[in-house]
Amino acid sequence: MKKLLSFLFSGMVLAIIGLLALSLVIWIVGPLIAIGTLRPLDSVWSRLILIGLIVGTYALIKIISAIRAKKANQAVVNQLLAPAPKGSDAEPEAPEVKLLRERFEKGMETLKNARFEAHKGVWSGLKARAGKRYLYELPWYIIIGAPGSGKTTALLNSGLRFPLATPSSGAQGLPGVAGTRNCDWWFTDQAVLLDTAGRYTTQDSDHQADQTAWNGFLALLKRARPRQPVNGVLVTVSVPDLLTKSAAERQAQAAAVRTRLQELHEQLGVRFPIYLMVTKCDLLSGFMDSLGELDRDTRATPWGFTFKLDDKQHSDAGAFLPEFDALEKRLTDGLIDRLQLEHDPARRARIYAFPQQFGGLRNVLKSFVDDVFSPSQFEQNPLIRGVYFISGTQEGTPLDRMLGNIARSYRLERTVLPPNKASGKAFFLERLLNEVVFAESELGGTDLKWERRRGLMAAAGYATIGVIATALLVAWGVSFFNNRSYVNEVSQREQGVRSLLQTTPNRASSDILVLMPALKATRDLAVGDSERAVPWSLGFGLYQGRKLDAASRQAYERMLVDALLPRIALRVEDQVKTSIDNPELQYEALKAYVMLHDPQHFDPKALKSYFMADWDQNLPRSVTTEQRAELNGYLDDLLAQGPAVSPLPEDRKLVDSTRARLVAIPLAQRVYYRLKQQGVGDDIPEFTIAKAAGNSAALVFMRASGAPLTKGVPGLFTFDGYHKGFQPQVEQATKQLSEEETWVLGVQDSARSQSLRDPAALRRLTDDVRQIYLTEYATIWEGFIADIRMLPSDSLPKASQMARVLSSPESPLKPLLTALSHETTLSLSESKSIIDKAQDKAESALDKSRDQIAKLFGDKPAATAVADGRRIESIVDDRFLALRQMVTSPDGKSPAPIDGTLGLINEVYTLLTATETAVQGGNVPPPSDVPNKVKAEAARLPEPLRSLLNTLSVSGTSAALDATRANLGQAIKSQIGEFCQQAISGRYPFVRGSNRDVTQDDFARMFAPGGLMDAFFQQQLARFVDTSTRPWSFRKLEGATMGTDSGTLAQFQRAAAIRDTFFRAGGNQPGLRLDFKPFEMDATITQFTLDVDGQLVKYAHGPQIPATVQWPGPRGSSLVRVSIAPPGAGDNAIVTEGPWALFRLFDRMALSPAGAPERFNVNFNVGGRHATFTVTSSSVQNPFRLPELSSFSCPGGL
Repeated sequence: MKKLLSFLFSGMVLAIIGLLALSLVIWIVGPLIAIGTLRPLDSVWSRLILIGLIVGTYALIKIISAIRAKKANQAVVNQLLAPAPKGSDAEPEAPEVKLLRERFEKGMETLKNARFEAHKGVWSGLKARAGKRYLYELPWYIIIGAPGSGKTTALLNSGLRFPLATPSSGAQGLPGVAGTRNCDWWFTDQAVLLDTAGRYTTQDSDHQADQTAWNGFLALLKRARPRQPVNGVLVTVSVPDLLTKSAAERQAQAAAVRTRLQELHEQLGVRFPIYLMVTKCDLLSGFMDSLGELDRDTRATPWGFTFKLDDKQHSDAGAFLPEFDALEKRLTDGLIDRLQLEHDPARRARIYAFPQQFGGLRNVLKSFVDDVFSPSQFEQNPLIRGVYFISGTQEGTPLDRMLGNIARSYRLERTVLPPNKASGKAFFLERLLNEVVFAESELGGTDLKWERRRGLMAAAGYATIGVIATALLVAWGVSFFNNRSYVNEVSQREQGVRSLLQTTPNRASSDILVLMPALKATRDLAVGDSERAVPWSLGFGLYQGRKLDAASRQAYERMLVDALLPRIALRVEDQVKTSIDNPELQYEALKAYVMLHDPQHFDPKALKSYFMADWDQNLPRSVTTEQRAELNGYLDDLLAQGPAVSPLPEDRKLVDSTRARLVAIPLAQRVYYRLKQQGVGDDIPEFTIAKAAGNSAALVFMRASGAPLTKGVPGLFTFDGYHKGFQPQVEQATKQLSEEETWVLGVQDSARSQSLRDPAALRRLTDDVRQIYLTEYATIWEGFIADIRMLPSDSLPKASQMARVLSSPESPLKPLLTALSHETTLSLSESKSIIDKAQDKAESALDKSRDQIAKLFGDKPAATAVADGRRIESIVDDRFLALRQMVTSPDGKSPAPIDGTLGLINEVYTLLTATETAVQGGNVPPPSDVPNKVKAEAARLPEPLRSLLNTLSVSGTSAALDATRANLGQAIKSQIGEFCQQAISGRYPFVRGSNRDVTQDDFARMFAPGGLMDAFFQQQLARFVDTSTRPWSFRKLEGATMGTDSGTLAQFQRAAAIRDTFFRAGGNQPGLRLDFKPFEMDATITQFTLDVDGQLVKYAHGPQIPATVQWPGPRGSSLVRVSIAPPGAGDNAIVTEGPWALFRLFDRMALSPAGAPERFNVNFNVGGRHATFTVTSSSVQNPFRLPELSSFSCPGGL
């Protein structure tokens, strides 16, 4: 039963079952699968081919896996038979290597054949003959131990059968018996034994070489058997190593063994049982005497102990001492019987001492086991299964540890025991391997990663098959119930459609929007896969949508003809009636109207274009994009049914009157409108500044209209639009419209029809259309070029940046002008070679001759060339000749004029940079004639260069002036304002009521010629200010000014007036000359005296003689006194002091005009008595009533 279950659940059987199930599903379900109308698995052959492909793919995968396994096996064989590295002590000669290879290959073949015979069943035999798993058929064991520990000897005397052994050679025919060179491979019927060189374990001869070889050996194992590299490890330690070596040497040997075991764990990734074999036990004194007479069966029985395993497969190595003591006790218990049988005294003595000799191994062996197998939390704990004592051959001299110890203790002569005689017997070895080690081959663990990956792949395969089968059953169930629900849903929608149709108006109307709900409901009555994707929940061969869709489709198409077609026919008729003012539209409407009444001229594409244009223009704006798309879909469905014949009667009167009106319109005009209406050139990209000038265009250019740089000239009116769009279509459109005249306009003039069929007449008509197009072409480009402007710059850095961009090697200006020139040069001959130009010239002459001959026959010449014989494209080319000349080299060698303009822009950039540097340093910009050069250059340049240069010049100048003004404002504040606030502000005479006077030195420093105000104005402001205006204003420089007038500019104007009044002599100090002439005086006054700093003006009713007074006075006493005589009851004198004492005196007196600007009357009122003098000043400005003094305030900026 177990074998049957193992067979049923084997991988191959499950794979076959899966393939059969999948084939059955394909055979049954295949005809039900449909993709649209296509049923790919409907035929028997298609299903057989698919099933064959699946089975073949699986078989191919298995074959590839077998080939890979075979290659891996061969790689192992090649590695095994590889010669030893040069320099090896036991390197065999080439013949021996050849013999080894032959024997090994023969052994592998023998091993496979032996395994074939071991499989009794057909399935097992087939499985074995596949050959891909034979490396895993037998358990593999590694034997490690120190050199000379008897590893190979134990194998040769183990009683195992080796396939390589022959009657003539025996097992000893393999090299390595007298010391294993690298690794000997022993193939037995039960296992593969890998006998490693002892130096691999100790690695004490050449550590680097031995370690490299050992690691390579482990890598070979892992590569050969990735799932389970080994089933166990046999560790050998000889009795001489335990008894004769020092404790340090034994510990080193144990450490080496422990290290090798840990390396096996780490690199192979598996946990395996370890069997410790104590070899050469025959060298214990008394071994042969005590055990030599044992029979064969007893000698084959293992002598040792096996540790028990717990539930977690952990061995109890701590039971070593009790188990060892039990062995020793067994020897002691059988001692009496053995002594009775022996008569030789010497042998009896050795037999008697043998249990003690064996007991001498107890401590050293216990120490060795602890050193090798003691658990550690930092390492993989070794799984030691047991300790076994064996003897393969009986050679060498026994060791008597007891006598040796006594001899050393009492300084006696050590007795040397006689050597063992070779008996050819093996003790305790044969059944140890067969019944203990090989029987536990399943204890060897497998690579968990490999097993997990294989298990996951198998589980995924089974799960996939189960999921597919379950999914199909569920899908069919879901599809059945969903289709049933869908049929019910369609029935309910059908009732809704009927109700909606009853409420839809059924009267003559051009309103197509009212039909949309009913059309949508009818179209969507059933959802068929011909219209949209079928949901998976309705598919899997059960979909009922096609049947329902066929019926709903018929109802929908009927509604298109019975409801939609009359309304659009009536809409066309209305368009014919209402488009009298738009002849082009009326022509297209009449054409559509005739099509709907005359199936002979039915053109679905033309009708669709007309209706889509009508709906785009005339439907309410509330109609959404989705609704328009739906209308287009209904129209497509209607036109797809074939000629749509209007059910309404044709209005012949309307047709005749419309035809009569349209016939009067030139045919060329109608052709041109047709081309535009057909969207000629729509597929050609529009010309934009952003694309032509590059990424930096947005840094300098703008559109005066506010349009973005990414919007430009439509593709129809570009160079490609003309040559690739308009030119190829114009002749066809002309011919088509000419042919349409007979049925659209009803033209029955045979002479006209005949003339239009004449190639020359058709060419003349085509050129008339070209002329209309080219005229509009030139107009559009003129408007576009005039719309290109420079970005305004509101700061000097921005203006400087724009000039830098325009003058740089990557300037967007030159590419833009080149692109503009290209788009406005339609004559291909401009870019043709000399030969092509000569050919064009010859063709032009031929055309001219043909036209002259045509005139003789009364025909009108073709319009290919204009009046002077040039091509018709000159309509555009001539208008933009100046622009083309700007980007074209005059002789093909010298630079184009645009390069000189870019150089001028670079000068502007240099000037703006210098200006910016000067402004940043607080200086006035340097003078330059660059703005004048730019203005002069711009005047002779074409657009858009003229506007761009003017804008650049004005913007740069304006930005420079703005920055200069701000800079000057700071200078005024620092150079004048601060001093003015301290010395002038709030003081007399600027503030009449102030008791603080402006000193004459401060007054002179502020207002004198060359003073603060005058010097600053002359050095910094004069070139920016127009002093001829009243009030002063900023001068306009290159179309820009510093801005509007400011209060500071008025202060400079007032300062100039103060300077002209008080410093007429041009000195550094203010000065006035005043002539006082008596005008009248009260009779009660006998003597009037005015003392101005020692300068006396006296009057005593005598001759009126003028007296001259200088201000300030010569003595600098700053004292003014007015006195009268005789003294009266009131005040007899008035005294004022300070540098402005005379002005303060006049402020207290009454001043009145005296008939001239420089003269005024002063009425001195002293104590109620009056004396009036006429004062003549040295300036026409009255310094005592100078308005600039009272209105002046300190400037704080500009």
